[in-house]
Amino acid sequence: MPRILLVDDDPAWRKLYRMALERQFELFEATDGYQALSVLGAVRPDVIVLDLRMPRMDGMDFLQRLSRRSPRPKVVVCSGSFTEFERPHIPGVLLAAKTADLKELWAALRAA
Repeated sequence: MPRILLVDDDPAWRKLYRMALERQFELFEATDGYQALSVLGAVRPDVIVLDLRMPRMDGMDFLQRLSRRSPRPKVVVCSGSFTEFERPHIPGVLLAAKTADLKELWAALRAA
């Protein structure tokens, strides 16, 4: 079963992800980038679902530190800080707007 590390400070979003994904993936959670980095070696995720806006270490700082690791898991940035039509360019990262139906997240996970 593929492994996903969910990195989001909002417990409601982590719960929604868990409810939607738990049947197809083995799920692990982190509340910010620091916690994600600390469990990365033990979890060894195939994919990381990452929020951008988090306390202590945000998603962009996490991506910088992740880029120094090998092998690097695939990353899907799922954030409410951009929309379907307006999004940043982050090389090597799939993007999904954070919506309650998780439609874009599902599409990005299939592409990963």
